[in-house]
Amino acid sequence: MRSRLWLAAVAAVLVGLAFTAAGRVLVVADPLPAHADAIVVLAGSVADRTLEAAALYQTGLAPLVVVTRERRHEGESALRARGVELPESDALSVSALTRLGVPPSAIRVLRRRAISTETEARTIARYACARRLRSIVVVTSKAHSRRARMILRRTLGPGIAVAVRPSRWDTFTASGWSRVRRHAKTVLSEWEKLLNYGLVARWRIEPCGGLRRVSRPRPA
Repeated sequence: MRSRLWLAAVAAVLVGLAFTAAGRVLVVADPLPAHADAIVVLAGSVADRTLEAAALYQTGLAPLVVVTRERRHEGESALRARGVELPESDALSVSALTRLGVPPSAIRVLRRRAISTETEARTIARYACARRLRSIVVVTSKAHSRRARMILRRTLGPGIAVAVRPSRWDTFTASGWSRVRRHAKTVLSEWEKLLNYGLVARWRIEPCGGLRRVSRPRPA
């Protein structure tokens, strides 16, 4: 009887540790380089990501802030048919960045719309490889940071260094995620997507988003 109670107690502790670790494992923060070619803001949570990107830009980390675009949401076409235009997330990001002190001349919006982190990474990779970038800093939310880094590193290939920076303004609680409903939904969703990436998605990713990288000319 005592042995069973002891085993149950151990199991409960292990489950508790696993719950805590499930949130913490999702969050990664790479050391920032001394200089990068661009700061890339992933589409999604506009407020916390633009705050982080603007703060990094103000330090002189990179001369450009690159903004990606999301696909249009269902129902927007019906609204446009009735003369109602809703601002898209990239337009909101650009507006926020400029009001936070990033000059419009330093902002680039990528044209292709992303339907997933994988397609977003492909668009970023094609942009970076076509312009022969060597280093980028990617800003995203905390719980998204590990999966974003895995996908981007594989998509960018070995020729481009990528540092992932989770926004310090993101309110996600890595250790207490199970006590906040929206954080719990985020953690469960991220683990499902990580599993899909490991089993399926990673095998169809091509370096540079399928675009042949142009080599920098060697000095004479």
